[in-house]
Amino acid sequence: MDRRTRTLLALAACCAVLFALVVLAAYVWGPGRSADLAGLTGFVSSNDGWVRSVTVRLLQFGDPAEVGLITLGLVALAALRGRPRVAVGIVALMAATSVSGQLLKIALAHPRTPPILGYVVGPEALPSGHATAAMSLALAGILAVPRRGRVPAALLGSGLALAVGAAVIAWGWHYPSDVLAAYLLATGWTLVIVAALREADRRLPARNRWASAALARASDRVATVGLTVTAAVAVGVAGLVGIGAIAVDPGGASCFAREHTGFV
Repeated sequence: MDRRTRTLLALAACCAVLFALVVLAAYVWGPGRSADLAGLTGFVSSNDGWVRSVTVRLLQFGDPAEVGLITLGLVALAALRGRPRVAVGIVALMAATSVSGQLLKIALAHPRTPPILGYVVGPEALPSGHATAAMSLALAGILAVPRRGRVPAALLGSGLALAVGAAVIAWGWHYPSDVLAAYLLATGWTLVIVAALREADRRLPARNRWASAALARASDRVATVGLTVTAAVAVGVAGLVGIGAIAVDPGGASCFAREHTGFV
């Protein structure tokens, strides 16, 4: 085991420690529970109008059908790029986060506070399954794409994961701590998978490419260009929408911010 592999495993252990601290803060520590409740209340109270229409669509990205379809796409991309071990690693990552997340829900089941604005968070809510799936997909995307495409992939993936996490809180399904724990769970497993891939490549170097060199280069080029364009368009659209909303009704934007400080 080389130094980089040990570093990856140490970082995964740090994620496990942070996960435990989040659980303690959410279940035991008074100020942590108060902040959790304030965050939930702020998100739920803002889930109206255009926010509600957006969040209901974001929730679909954490459903099993959508997660499975995106996973297959990432596995196919890794295979086309001649990276069969990465393809297997992506499947292992999605399976590990899904199974461990469900087991942790049962093991860490804890009664929550009374209904918030008509919403009830169940005892088996930590970690959030939707947020775990979204962050796992974001990190799997970084593994699947070429090196030059990792920055736009990270930008798109992190935006998706954060948006899904905000949506499940806004609908009263989870506390912010449930989402944060989900992010840590997905990140920790990703570090373990990457460490395993590094060790496999170090001990058993691949002798032949899975795909032809021409196909791999073409796949790398298409993926990099596609991700870069998509990320640029997404950032541009988000910026224009934000600027437009403020320019059209600056008073309404400031009023929304004052009334929903928890959401902001």
